[in-house]
Amino acid sequence: MKKLPFLLLLLLLLCLCSTAFAASLPGQQSISYITDVNGYVNTLTDDDTTTAWTKSASSDVDLTINLYRGTVGEIWIRNGYAYTQNWYNNYDRASKVKVTVYYAANQYTTSYDTYRYTLSDSYRPNTVSATWNSGYQRLLLPKQYSGVTKIELTVESSITGYGRTGATISDIIITSGSFATATPKSYATATPKPFVVYVTPTPGPIIEEDDYPYVEVIKPNPPKAEEEDEEEDEDDNPYVEFITPRPKLTPTPTPLVQLITPTPKPLKYPSEGGAIGYATQRIYTRYGPTTGYGGAGTYFSEGHEVKVITKVWDDINKGYWYQIEFLYEDEWYRAYTPEARVDVDQQLIPDEPQMNDPLDARKSLIAAPIYYGPGENYKQLGTLGKGKLCPIYNIENGWVQVEYINYADEVKYRGWVPLSVMYGD
Repeated sequence: MKKLPFLLLLLLLLCLCSTAFAASLPGQQSISYITDVNGYVNTLTDDDTTTAWTKSASSDVDLTINLYRGTVGEIWIRNGYAYTQNWYNNYDRASKVKVTVYYAANQYTTSYDTYRYTLSDSYRPNTVSATWNSGYQRLLLPKQYSGVTKIELTVESSITGYGRTGATISDIIITSGSFATATPKSYATATPKPFVVYVTPTPGPIIEEDDYPYVEVIKPNPPKAEEEDEEEDEDDNPYVEFITPRPKLTPTPTPLVQLITPTPKPLKYPSEGGAIGYATQRIYTRYGPTTGYGGAGTYFSEGHEVKVITKVWDDINKGYWYQIEFLYEDEWYRAYTPEARVDVDQQLIPDEPQMNDPLDARKSLIAAPIYYGPGENYKQLGTLGKGKLCPIYNIENGWVQVEYINYADEVKYRGWVPLSVMYGD
C-alpha cells in the first residue's frame, strides 16, 4: 500500500514534465501577439488544449502571427479542438493551410514567401518525433528565415466535424529550426509525404544604395523539362503542386536585369496644394510637429519625392516641421519631419496654426477609426474611443486632425477622423 502514493507522485511528475516539454520546443521563438479579423487571439499562445480558436468569418488572411524579427524554420500547429478525442471529432479542423512569411530582405525593404501545407487529420499522437510533439504538427519551411516580422495563415480547406462548423486550432508555436529529434529530415512537412507549394514572392519596393528607382527585372522563360523528368517527378511525389515554379536558370547571354530610364510618371497625390520636395537624407518622421510625439517611422533615402502639405514653426528649436505626404508599400501616409530633411521651396508651403494653439477641443461622439491623413484612402493609424477629449488642429475636406494620447504606450499622436465624429451630423 505504501507504493501507491509514490506511484501517484511519479505519475504527476511525468505529466508535469510532458506538459513543460510541449510548451517549450527547442529553438522556440517569442510571439508578440496573434490576431484574426476580430482582434487578438490569446488562446493560440496559452498551450492549453481546453481552449481553441475557431474560424468565424471569411477573410483573405485568417491569422496573423507577429514576431520580434525572429528566426523561423518551423511552425508547430495543434490542429483541431484538442481537449479530448470527442471534442476533436466534434469540431471542424484545418486541412489545407497557406503560410506567408514576411522577413527583412535588407535594411530598407520587406519581402515575403508563400507556401501551402496539408495537415494530418489525427488527434494527439503519443509519439514525440520529427513531425509530432504532444499533439503539435510540424510544418517545416524549405529554408530558415531571419528577421521575420509576421506570419500569415489562411485555412483554405477544412475537415468537417459532426457537430460544429468553422475550422479550429488549439495552439501555435514558432521555432527557429532546432528540431525535436536528431533525424528531423525524414519528413518535410506535417503530411507523410511532402506537400509544399512555392508561390513566387512579390518583393517590396526596391531601394538601391544610390536610390535609383527605375530598375526592371526581366525574368527569362523557363526551359522546357524533358518528358522523362516530368514523369519521374509525378511518380516520385504526387503531393507536390507548383503554382508558379521558379524557372531553372541556364547560362544565357541575355542579361537578367536591364536598367532603363523612362520618363517617370508623377505620383497622383490624394490631396491638393502643397509643394513637391525631395529628401536630402533618410526621412525620420513623427506623428506631430515636435519631438514630444511618437516616432512614425523612417522612410526612403536621399532624392526620394514627397509632397509637403504644411509647415509649423517650432519656437523652441527655431525651425520648421513639415507635414509631408508620401506613398509607402502602396499605402498613403501623412507625418511630420524637420525641414532639414526635405529640399523644397518653402514659400510655396502654407502655414499651420501654431503647434500649441488648437482651433477647437471636443469630445468624440462615437468610436471611430483614425487615419494618417484626411480620408479612408490613407493607412489606418488606430481607433479613437468614444468620449475622448481631443484638441482639433486642422479641418480639411470633411475631416479633422485631432490630437490624443494612447495611454497604453504613453505616446502622443495626431491623426484624422471624419468631421461627424467630433461635431455630429
